[in-house]
Amino acid sequence: MLCGEDPGRPDAVPPGRQLHDRLAAAVVAPRDGPGIAIEPVACMAVCDRPVTLAFRGRGKWSYLVGGADPDRDIADILAAGRAVAEAPHGIPRMDDRPPFFRNGVIGRLPPAPGDP
Repeated sequence: MLCGEDPGRPDAVPPGRQLHDRLAAAVVAPRDGPGIAIEPVACMAVCDRPVTLAFRGRGKWSYLVGGADPDRDIADILAAGRAVAEAPHGIPRMDDRPPFFRNGVIGRLPPAPGDP
């Protein structure tokens, strides 16, 4: 999930929308496609970090990560998505977390009760 709003610049393409579009184009690659979905949301209420992503999976811990750069972080975001998806509980090893992920974590949430 990816925050796509920028209320301070209504006439410009928001950085979150730019990131969404670039990620959506990159996910068509066969190694990234299975298990990775890019979903825009209107607002994640993290306006001081306008390009914010959520990594989540059924039965896994979820991460809210801010400060992604649409011009720099595409490959690292896809790598982080794969790492979260491949980790048994959704908690990737520190070595598998790219710098934007290690430095940008806003929060981590446990799986929802009853979520297998």
